[in-house]
Amino acid sequence: MRRSRSWRDVELIVVDLETTGLDAKTDEIVSFGAVPVIGGRLAAAGAVYGLVRPERALSRASIEIHGIRPQDLAGADAAPEALRPLADAIGNRQVVAHAAWVERSFLQGPLRQLGRRPPRTLIDTAMLWRLLCIDRGHPDPGFTQLGRLAAELGLPAHRAHHALGDALTAAQVFLALATHLEAFDRRTVRALAHANRPVEQHTSLHGRANRT
Repeated sequence: MRRSRSWRDVELIVVDLETTGLDAKTDEIVSFGAVPVIGGRLAAAGAVYGLVRPERALSRASIEIHGIRPQDLAGADAAPEALRPLADAIGNRQVVAHAAWVERSFLQGPLRQLGRRPPRTLIDTAMLWRLLCIDRGHPDPGFTQLGRLAAELGLPAHRAHHALGDALTAAQVFLALATHLEAFDRRTVRALAHANRPVEQHTSLHGRANRT
C-alpha cells in the first residue's frame, strides 16, 4: 500500500554510508549518516550519524577520501552493533540514497544480523536525475556524482565524503528531483523506486547513456 501512495505522504529516510571500498564482500562501513524526510520536508532533528570500527586496517586511500583515521575509530563499536542507531532510524521508512546499490549491498548483512529486514527497494537519486532528464526530452546523462548533481539543480553541497554531509546533500537533491518529477505524473513511491525501468526502456530504444 505504501508504494502506491505519494512520496509526500510517507516517511522516507536518506542514507549515506562511507566505506573502505565498493565491494561489500571485502570492504567495510566506517561511518553512516541519515536524514528523515517527513511530509515532504527534511526532519533534521531526526538525523543520525555514527562511526563504525572495521575489522581490517584502513588503507591510505580510504583515509585520504574520508578523512577518517584509525584513531578516530578506536572507540567506535564494530558492526553490526555500531549500526543499530541507523537501523532504528530506518525502521519501516522508505530508504533513499545516491547510487543506492552501494547502500543496499552494504546494509543487507548488518540489518539481518540485527534482526531487521533489509529494504527490498531503494529510491536512487542518481536514477531519478536520469529519469528527469529523459522526461524533459534531454539526453540521458548517465551516472552523475552527487556534488555535480547538486550543482546542476542549483543546490548547495555539504561536506563531501562525510556521511552526514552527503546524506543532507542527497536529501535536498531528492526533494528537488521528486518535486520536478511530479510534473510528469511520477508521484508515487513505486514510480520513484522503479525509476530504472523507464530509464532502461529509453536506453534500449535510444542507445546507451551518454558518459560525462
